[in-house]
Amino acid sequence: MDILYTILSVFLVIDSILLVILILMQKTKGAEIGAVFGSGAAAAVLGAGASNILTKITYWLGGIFLALVLSLSLIDHYKAKTLHQIPSDIPVKTEKQTKEAK
Repeated sequence: MDILYTILSVFLVIDSILLVILILMQKTKGAEIGAVFGSGAAAAVLGAGASNILTKITYWLGGIFLALVLSLSLIDHYKAKTLHQIPSDIPVKTEKQTKEAK
């Protein structure tokens, strides 16, 4: 389970970095910060429909990000659930034993 958690965490970091880069490459409506990070280069390489392609890839990476976060959360939940189980071999005092102790 730890290996799966580590692998999914690595994929989450890679997906996050790609998502940030892809968002910065897209054209913005306001300050045109996308041009600073290569939006013009992406349009030149990918053609006129570059923004459409970048938008689709961004949606996919966002969906993958969401799936990875939810799966990591579930794995962590079940790991924590198994760590906090109460052992069944602990002796329990009954009322009779507490009356005898007094």
